[in-house]
Amino acid sequence: MQRTLLILIACLAAAQLRAHHGPVGAPAFYDTGELVVLEGTLTEVFWRNPHVRFGLKVVDESGEEAFWELETGVPSQMESGGFTADLFPVGAQVKAAGFVSRHRSDFLGLRNMLLPNGMEYAGGRGELIWSDRRLVPENVPDRGRRADRPAAEADSIFGIWGMGLRPSEWMAEQDYDHVLSEAGRAAKDAFRPIDHPILQCVPRGMPERMLPGSMEFVDEGDRIVMRHFWWGGDRVIHLDRDAPPEGTDHSHLGYSVGRWEGDNMLVVDTTLVNYPYFDREGTPQTDQVAFEERFTVMLAEGDEPARLDYRLTATDPVMFDEPLVIEAAFNWAARGNIETSSCEMWERSEQGD
Repeated sequence: MQRTLLILIACLAAAQLRAHHGPVGAPAFYDTGELVVLEGTLTEVFWRNPHVRFGLKVVDESGEEAFWELETGVPSQMESGGFTADLFPVGAQVKAAGFVSRHRSDFLGLRNMLLPNGMEYAGGRGELIWSDRRLVPENVPDRGRRADRPAAEADSIFGIWGMGLRPSEWMAEQDYDHVLSEAGRAAKDAFRPIDHPILQCVPRGMPERMLPGSMEFVDEGDRIVMRHFWWGGDRVIHLDRDAPPEGTDHSHLGYSVGRWEGDNMLVVDTTLVNYPYFDREGTPQTDQVAFEERFTVMLAEGDEPARLDYRLTATDPVMFDEPLVIEAAFNWAARGNIETSSCEMWERSEQGD
């Protein structure tokens, strides 16, 4: 089926690529050398994890129809910037620009969308193509609560902690290849990003669940419940045990036991993890992997919010030649609750050839 595509100049595509840090700028998924423009009718809006998606019907000059799927950011990231599904009306005539998938010829990683009202969506900071009127939501969530931690809670781990980086931004700063064994290097070389479990709505496992993002520690006496936005259930840290009960099955989060060291450090040991990847870049791990995590509460100073220092040490006798160590920091966010998400695969109601 012929499709009418307009290819923008290469320098514009390059500028767009530099401005973007999310999945639609990943060369492993998309042909980022050409920015493709489509014009058509929005037929569907799918506002669910793992990514927001749109259906687009395109009619070429001969009257032949083609149906495209457009993918953009994670719903929580969109909503944190104030973007909601109602800003993209089904039935609207729009222009869409993005990169064609390397794995599906009718799939576009969306970068820009021009709406009928002349407003242009380009994420929170992407460059505009057609308009000088950026789509800016009126009701952007208030995120100014980080420094308002009550003094009575200043030395407590319980509450919500967050890291401002997106997953792709975090991963751009990490490199674990130096610890891989020969088997680990071979497994990572064979990894294809399109095969990552989260793209099929499989829950994120340890330690990918931890970094980056927000988490809530809930005190339940002889155990601590750790809640995350990501789907796949709460993580439980058992304080009344020093090892998993005999016969405990492996799982994506494994079995965690914890202990306090001093007044402000929680140490957590986790085993029985069967999640195949250490990170979203395909660093491999086996079900023999073990983790030690150290969470240290640092008190607020002046205008600075309280901080939770984090150190993770991973060992895997098959995939790692030496321990893999990560250090990071989370900022105090707020009292309250984290609402966990769900994930659904999208089956389009209209199919093209």
